Amino acid sequence: MHPQEQSSVQIIEQLNQTAWGMRVSDSTQTFELSSRALALSNEVGYLKGQGEALRTLGFCHIRLAKFQEALPLLNEAFLLFQQVNDLKGQSDVYEYIGIIKRSLGDYAASLDYLFKGSELRQQIGYEDGLSLSFYHIGITYKYLGYLEQALEYLLKSLELGRKLNYWVSISYSLNNIGVIYADMGDNQNALKYYEQSLGLRRESGDKWGEAGCLDNIGLIYHKLGDNTKAENFCLKSLAITESSGDKKGQGNSLYHLSLIYAHSEESKKAFDYAQQSLKIRTNIGDKKGQAEVLLFLSSLYPLIDEVNHDKIEALLRKALKIGKDLKAKDLLSHIHFQYYKFYKNSTKNSDALEHLEIHNTLEKELFNQTFNQKLVNLQITHQVEKSRKEAEIYQLKNIELVQLNEEIQKQRDVLDAQRKNLEETLDNLKKTQTQLIQKEKMASLGELTAGIAHEIQNPLNFVNNFSELSVDLAKELKEEMGKPTQDKEYIGELFDDLSQNQKKINHHGKRASNIVKGMLEHSRTSTGVKELTDINKLADEYLRLSYHGLRAKDNSFNADFKTDFDENLPKIEVIPQDIGRVLLNLINNAFYAVNQRKLLSNDENYTPSVSVTTHYLPPPLGAGGASIIIKVKDNGIGMPESVRAKVFQPFFTTKPTGQGTGLGLSLAYDIVTKGHGGTLEVFSTVQGDSFGEGVGSEFIITLPFKTNG
Repeated sequence: MHPQEQSSVQIIEQLNQTAWGMRVSDSTQTFELSSRALALSNEVGYLKGQGEALRTLGFCHIRLAKFQEALPLLNEAFLLFQQVNDLKGQSDVYEYIGIIKRSLGDYAASLDYLFKGSELRQQIGYEDGLSLSFYHIGITYKYLGYLEQALEYLLKSLELGRKLNYWVSISYSLNNIGVIYADMGDNQNALKYYEQSLGLRRESGDKWGEAGCLDNIGLIYHKLGDNTKAENFCLKSLAITESSGDKKGQGNSLYHLSLIYAHSEESKKAFDYAQQSLKIRTNIGDKKGQAEVLLFLSSLYPLIDEVNHDKIEALLRKALKIGKDLKAKDLLSHIHFQYYKFYKNSTKNSDALEHLEIHNTLEKELFNQTFNQKLVNLQITHQVEKSRKEAEIYQLKNIELVQLNEEIQKQRDVLDAQRKNLEETLDNLKKTQTQLIQKEKMASLGELTAGIAHEIQNPLNFVNNFSELSVDLAKELKEEMGKPTQDKEYIGELFDDLSQNQKKINHHGKRASNIVKGMLEHSRTSTGVKELTDINKLADEYLRLSYHGLRAKDNSFNADFKTDFDENLPKIEVIPQDIGRVLLNLINNAFYAVNQRKLLSNDENYTPSVSVTTHYLPPPLGAGGASIIIKVKDNGIGMPESVRAKVFQPFFTTKPTGQGTGLGLSLAYDIVTKGHGGTLEVFSTVQGDSFGEGVGSEFIITLPFKTNG
């Protein structure tokens, strides 16, 4: 190579290296350096320099949401990297094209490119690049609504980033782990991760990332009800995105500000900001973002001066087309529910019901995704296999060791039986899942599942612990048998301990099995057949399941709960699955009410409390029928008369959008009155705008039955 050309190559490599290093923190300077590197590379015909410059320029165009301009640059870079056999450069191009495909709504293609890039990076040991591959795979899964897979890859990115001390993947993973927590309703954890990410991004001079964190923090404060802080953070984010040319971030900040203004009853301002966001998101091809704003605008129209039903319908139609193009179930579910709300008060009532049915179907499919994943994660075969392998290595040489082998075999048989029983249980849970969600709204099922998991954990822990102890005892026994002089008394003690362990394993295994069988019995689809049922036992089970289910969903939730059961309560013939669902719904609502009061009240002395009582009401003199009374009482927020009058009506709910379907109490009322000939009443007290003694609600179920006399 000519000395002058060699000097040019060194300059090109320096320019490309500097541009690549600052691509995240200063995209403007990166663009200038890469353009100079490309011009110089073209002059001397340096292929590697051309490829690296084009790759980095492609990234700069992605930052500006100029995806169509970025693609030809990246395609050309890829061909150059192939010519010089630069696998690292090829993996970078795969990543950037994956980002573009995701931004344009083609999530399947996005994952394809991102996984190709990650495979190359693993092959060549390109670890900082691999951490970014994990990050972007997680983001694409999040866009698809697969939050568990998204969190898995974001945590892998964070772990590798921390190992490498690579601030880019650390800060970006922290921010988007915060997004996952926000999507799951855990606002405090979301805020914690956002603030960690913001600190790193400010420290590294990453203005784009700083704007994203500020916007996310603003949205969290909006969810927490502090719209002053929310507006302040989002306006700071908007200012940075406008100065840096970050169109996607600008569209996000404008949209979030419109949400804040709508909540502050500044409808016109909210409408204007939403229109600006829609224009930007349309220009950059952010399809999911477009649909999000279209839905929001359709809900804003009734709040401004001129209500145009044709315009609202046109907005929903555009959103629905985008949702179908993207095949995004979560987005389509929201769109169909918005259609339902739009049509239900119009002459198109049949259309409203059709959209509601589609919405419910999509919600069930989304739930199936999450539920099935959780079932898979319940597999507990590790300890069983560990015990099996250790047992197989024993080579018994005499009659005493044969006896030891028999004891170990018994242990293996018990453990195998426990594993088989648990596998059958998991299979039964999967089969009953569809039946559960057809009878019960989604929130109740999630809490029931969490309660079951809590109840079954203790006996399973005992099984695992006694299994480990048995393996240790078996080792000690083998060692003692191998000694020239054996302590017969000690050997006897070891055999006794092994025998006791088998009994404990068997006991706790049966206990776990009974818990699951009982829960399956209560949660399976109703057969419509009445059975003699212990109402006290049924109420106690569902009270505990409801509480543990809510605690599993929100570990900050806490409340006192108590029972006062009539010991003389007779068993009566009811449909246990149906009455169980009624109890679960009433108890869930009670816990929700006390939690709302705790959040809204400034009274430090307030203690949330829920009680369930039963009472036997004997028949009137000479009559052949008696009744059982079940009361579910709380000291929560209470209900005014206007709410009590509608509380059993279908689709009536006082909960925020997305937290209740309005069907739970309606179904409960039908089960009690039509299915069992009983009554369901509600009594409630509200004292002005403040909370005081006597505030709360009480639901009373009366179940009549015939006595032998």
